[in-house]
This record gives sequence, C-alpha cells and structure tokens, in this order.
Amino acid sequence: MPESRWLVFDTSVYVTALRQGLSSSAFDRLQMAAPRTYLASVVSGELRAGALDATGRRVLLELADRFERLGRVITPTARSWNDAGDILAKIARRELAPRERIRSLWNDALIALSARQIGATVVTENLRDFRLLRRYARFELEPSL
Repeated sequence: MPESRWLVFDTSVYVTALRQGLSSSAFDRLQMAAPRTYLASVVSGELRAGALDATGRRVLLELADRFERLGRVITPTARSWNDAGDILAKIARRELAPRERIRSLWNDALIALSARQIGATVVTENLRDFRLLRRYARFELEPSL
C-alpha cells in the first residue's frame, strides 16, 4: 500500500489498542498512521456505545473531538446507505445468510463504503466480514498488523 494513502480503521483495531494499552503494538500502529487517518462516524458511534466507564468515555470523546477539529471524520452519504442496503440484499440472496448475519454486517458495510467515498483503505482485524463485503463492493482492505 502506498504510504500516502488515507486509512480508516475499523472498530476492532481501536478496541484492541484500548484493551492492550498505550505501550502496545496496536496503539503504536494507530499513532504512526494518525497523519493519514480518517475516523468513520460509524466507528465513533460503535466505540461510544461500548464505552461504559467514565475513563473510556473521556478517551473516546477526546479522540472524536480531535478528528473533528482536523476535519477528518467521514460519514456515509445517502448513496452509501443505499448501496449498503443493496449489497446486503445481494448477500442475503446469494449467500443465503440469516437475517442476524445481515444485520451484523450493516456497520461494516457503512464503514467500507464511507472509506471508499474518499479513496481510503479500511484496516481491520475483522477480515472475514470485510472480505465477504468485498465480494459485492469495491473498496481497499488491509489486515491490521
């Protein structure tokens, strides 16, 4: 991947970095990539939903605020929402995926399509779901290290 490419980290990467702490390789990866990173609003929402204590909530609010001040938050457009619905319908028909599976893919589809809006690469630990989405939509994908 070219060094100048924009990145959008999936929720899984942030969760790992938060769990492993400031001295972890996951946190180092986020810090090194920060100048090339956009925060997906969907990821921000998922992280907020999972932040149950005051410390975690404060860290996430500071993170989101920093990205917002930099103008580096991406939000799915109406077209991305509609494309996500079309993609998930195709997956449901072709993969015979149960409704629960389709519901679990909504946020991942929105993250991928938001990243595509700006030509960014999605970085994730959740390769299984994103690879499935990639069979139905073009977007760049990279495993988290």
